[in-house]
Amino acid sequence: MSTPSFALVLDAPVGGELRYLYYGTGLSEDDLRQMNVAGTCHHVAYPSYGIGWPGESALRIRHADGAIATRLYVQDVEVRQEPDAMLTLVKLKDCVYPFYVNLCYKAYRDVDVIETWTEFSHSEKTPVTLLQFASSYLPLRRGDVWLSSLYGGWGNEARLLQEPLKPGIRLIKNIDGVRNSHTAHAEVMFSLDGKPQENTGVLSAQLCYTGDYRLKINTDDGDYHHFFAGMDEEGASFRLKKGEVFRTPPLALTYSEEGLGGASRNFHKWGRKHKLANGDKPRKILLNSWEGVYFDINQKDMEQMMQT
Repeated sequence: MSTPSFALVLDAPVGGELRYLYYGTGLSEDDLRQMNVAGTCHHVAYPSYGIGWPGESALRIRHADGAIATRLYVQDVEVRQEPDAMLTLVKLKDCVYPFYVNLCYKAYRDVDVIETWTEFSHSEKTPVTLLQFASSYLPLRRGDVWLSSLYGGWGNEARLLQEPLKPGIRLIKNIDGVRNSHTAHAEVMFSLDGKPQENTGVLSAQLCYTGDYRLKINTDDGDYHHFFAGMDEEGASFRLKKGEVFRTPPLALTYSEEGLGGASRNFHKWGRKHKLANGDKPRKILLNSWEGVYFDINQKDMEQMMQT
C-alpha cells in the first residue's frame, strides 16, 4: 500500500500468516522486488492470543466452548479502487473455528496517510466474546526511539511530553469518553533516530475515535517495541453474534523524513481534504464573547474585540 511518499508492505501468502515486511518512505519498483530478500521486518501483522505468539496480543476472544487460543491464516486479499484512495482488505480465518478477521488498509492518493482498521465476524452457532480487539499493531525496531505525546487539563491543554522508549510498558489511556482531547490525545509520534528533530524520520499514529481509548507500547527483551492502538477494552467485552460484523475505529498512520513538523503537516492536509466538511475553504470567525467579557456583554467591548 502506498501514498505519494509513504509505503506499507505486507507479506500475505494464502494459507500462511500475514506479516510486516516494511513501512516508511516510499519505495521504487526495484526496492519492492528486493523486499523479501532484505527482510527488514518479519513480524506477524496482527498477533492473536494463544498459539505461536508469546507476547502482548492485539486480539483475544472466547468461544462458546471456552477456548481462547486463536491462530489466523490468510484466506484472500481484495483490492478496491475508491475515488480518493485504494482500499486493501486482507481476509484472515482462524485455523480451527469459523472465525474471520479482515485487516483493512486505506491508502490515500493525494495525502501521505494510510488508515487501518479491523473487522470481526463468524459463523459459529453461538456468540463469540471479543475480549481484546485492537485497531492495529505496529512493531518498531529498538534503538534510540523517542515518543512524543500530548496531555493536559482544563486551561492547560496539549502539553508536549517527549521521552525515550525504555524496557517495560508505556500506556496512554483515556476513560473520559468525549473529553479525551481535554486530558490526553489519542495520537503519538515516534522519532526513530534519537531525540525529535525536524530532519529525521518520524512515524505518527492517530486513533480516529472520540470514546475511551488505549495506546500501548510494550518493550520486552526482543528487538522491537510493540505498539497497539484501539478502543479501551477494560470492562467492555462484546458478544458477537453469528453473521454480525464488529468494526474497530481506524488508526491513521503517516511517515515523514521532516520530523514532527512534517508528520503534523501530513495530518493537517489529510484532515482538511478528507475529514472536515469544507475543510479547504475559509471559515467565518467565531467571536468568543465568554472569554472576552464574560457576562458583561455590551456593544462597545464587542466592537473592540472584533477590531482586534
